[in-house]
Amino acid sequence: MGALPLSAARLALLESLFDAALGIPADSRDEFISLSASHDPILESELRALLEAHALSDSAFASPVRGERDLAERYVGARLGAYEIGAHIGSGGMGTVHSAVRADDQYRARVAVKFLRRSAESAVAIRRFRAERQILASLQHPNIATLLDGGVTPDGLPYFVMEHIDGEPITLWCDARSLDVPARLALFLQVCSAVSAAHQKLVVHRDLKPGNILVTTDGTVKLLDFGIAKLMRDDLGLAETATQVGQRAFTPEYASPEQVRGSAVDTTSDVYALGVVLFELLVGQRPFDLQGKSMVEIERIVGEQQAPRPGAVLSPDRHRVLGERNAARARQRIEGDLDAIVLMALRKEPSRRYVSVGALARDVTQHLAQQPVQARPDSAGYRIGKFVRRRKLETAAAVIACASLVGGTAAAMVQARRADTARVQAIGAQSRAEEVTNFLMTMLNSSNPESFGKDVTMRTVLDSASLRADSMRVEPELEAEIRAVMGNAYLALGEVDVAERQFQLDLAARKRHAPAGDYLTAITYSKLALVEETRGDLAKSDSLLQLAEWLYTRYPHVDRREESTALENRGRLLYMLGRVPEAVVQFRKSLALSEQFFATDDSSNAPTYINLAVVSGAAGQLAAADTFSLKGIEAARRAHGNDHPVMANALSVRAGALEALGRLDEAAATFRAAMDVKRRILGPEHVSYATTAANYSELLLQMKRYRDAATVAREVVALRGKPLEDTNLPLQSAMIYLGRALAQLDSTKAGIALIRDARGMRRRSLPVDHWLQAAADASLGEVLTAGGSFAEAESLLLGAEKALREGRGEENEQTQLARTRLVTLYQRWGKPAEATAWQAKIAAPTQG
Repeated sequence: MGALPLSAARLALLESLFDAALGIPADSRDEFISLSASHDPILESELRALLEAHALSDSAFASPVRGERDLAERYVGARLGAYEIGAHIGSGGMGTVHSAVRADDQYRARVAVKFLRRSAESAVAIRRFRAERQILASLQHPNIATLLDGGVTPDGLPYFVMEHIDGEPITLWCDARSLDVPARLALFLQVCSAVSAAHQKLVVHRDLKPGNILVTTDGTVKLLDFGIAKLMRDDLGLAETATQVGQRAFTPEYASPEQVRGSAVDTTSDVYALGVVLFELLVGQRPFDLQGKSMVEIERIVGEQQAPRPGAVLSPDRHRVLGERNAARARQRIEGDLDAIVLMALRKEPSRRYVSVGALARDVTQHLAQQPVQARPDSAGYRIGKFVRRRKLETAAAVIACASLVGGTAAAMVQARRADTARVQAIGAQSRAEEVTNFLMTMLNSSNPESFGKDVTMRTVLDSASLRADSMRVEPELEAEIRAVMGNAYLALGEVDVAERQFQLDLAARKRHAPAGDYLTAITYSKLALVEETRGDLAKSDSLLQLAEWLYTRYPHVDRREESTALENRGRLLYMLGRVPEAVVQFRKSLALSEQFFATDDSSNAPTYINLAVVSGAAGQLAAADTFSLKGIEAARRAHGNDHPVMANALSVRAGALEALGRLDEAAATFRAAMDVKRRILGPEHVSYATTAANYSELLLQMKRYRDAATVAREVVALRGKPLEDTNLPLQSAMIYLGRALAQLDSTKAGIALIRDARGMRRRSLPVDHWLQAAADASLGEVLTAGGSFAEAESLLLGAEKALREGRGEENEQTQLARTRLVTLYQRWGKPAEATAWQAKIAAPTQG
């Protein structure tokens, strides 16, 4: 056997390599051996000797291996009981898996059929295969692939039928959708639930890895392949011995130290494997690089080398697939609790890991709830920190309020003339932050949810805390901070009126402290503006933001990100109010601060550029829209990568900019790219996908591709009722575009009916003077013209042109489009003088 004997684990690897080598053509085996075993000369020598012996052998052991390929051919198209066998789709454990269809008088359904590999046709292998079938039969769980049936082939091979799982490995599924950490942990908890259910049936999986953990399109986890599972009792006659080669098959990258050594395993071995899976879900790589390592090296690394902390090995660009704004935010998500949870699962000694998968799942659940976890030291400081963070989530950021206060004091320090005053203020800031935190903790503790019973809501807790706050007697600065926290909490719950009261009390306290106003007063005005915007009073919201902007300018802060956000909010309001040139100015001011105070990979940069592209295009500044749309794509890629909703939005806006520039083919390709990302990440029923599809349909109308425009618009219209309600603007637009396309395809009556319907929906959901009302009138006038209803078309088009001219301006593209439609109307109506008069008013003819 050579200088080093083969351990049980290396014997298992030898059998696996031998089995694989027999499954490939003889003339390719040398290359296979070089790639898979050259790093271990003894293993390579043994493998070659086995293959040579096999070539000379006529034993019964040889023929079943040779027949493995015949199996795929023999059963494809054949029928076993109620099942028609399809193509070979994979291998696992000691079986080969085929797609199949149940096709009898009962029903038709797609399934998967697993046959025993002929290369494993031995008494022990057949017992283990039958054991897997028995194991699956005993495991009824929504996250475990269901056993449906079983039997024996005419030539005596056992098989079983499972539900067909159409899914992706959990790591690929999460990365493809840029799921954030909490969403990944939610999926991981499904995995834990499945494994825990198996353990309750005294089954250890022993091969947990992403390839055996699939996620379906609806986000359901399915655990597969119990081919090497171990029963913790020997009801099936499968007691193991160290000499039974293959009984310790495993995937080294996910195997526990005891598996690699060939020692006995129990449920804690699955806990270790889950730790590796969780590490990979978070970091994108496994804790140990075992690629190309010999089994001797693997035993040493897995058995002795300590796993790194996930947060410490996070790659600089990993934040993109974790849905975070930048690398620092991604590390913050993982460092601390998740580092500790993963490392506890990966401990070398089974007795020091989590005692069960349930204990691991409880810690993950505790982390998500901002509760202390078992894996972290139980210090007072740790528990207090957890309390504050948990209440921060419930009350919309007590800690953020403290941070704002500290920041405001820091600005005052910069303005102070004397160093000793600065020192006193610094001490005061620290004291104030502690005072706010302690007060909130006391107030919220006294409003303990348990005191209200099990059905307590966060609103109940907040109302109780608010009453206590009303009776407090504290200095104005502290009261202002408390009121700000309460206002944020109520606003997050959608309780606008109560939130406004808290913000007004916050403002009153701040005025007592700083009658002329200060930086923190500006933040309060910004919050009150958000309240009014939520109510729909855009004009009042704008006036409050003007006050905030004046205070931000008068009392500049060292960190001007709050100011940048307020400027962007006002730009959005002005755009919605139809004051486009002013909106452009606000967005540019916001951008100047954003570029100075936000990190280059911060995710907030992309929306700023995207908004600027939109408002610049609306203002007729096409070159600026072109530039900003490109910057939006660059910023989205830096922050999120290519497969993310923000990138898709950036592509949509870029397509609109290209459309405005007349580069219609490029615009169409860009719209398709945006739709592809949104369809893949968000799904074809998401409102964001519907928005882009509706815009693409309008572009296709411009390109006179009426049939294509109708096809795309129908996809959106089909979503009416669920998930798109009648108030949804993309739905209304898609109905109008479909109506216009149908009118061009000789279905004018159907087109008119659709646009009338959409026009009514806009009447019910938008203000009377909203420009989209006039746009709907203009579209209806267009199709009525095509149908010969000239008088009604004239009335609608004249009214629409007037409303658009007064509301959007002479040069606005919608105004110009209404005039173009009037020219078409009068030409078809036989009124050339009117047509000529309207033609003269068209500054830049627009295709309709």
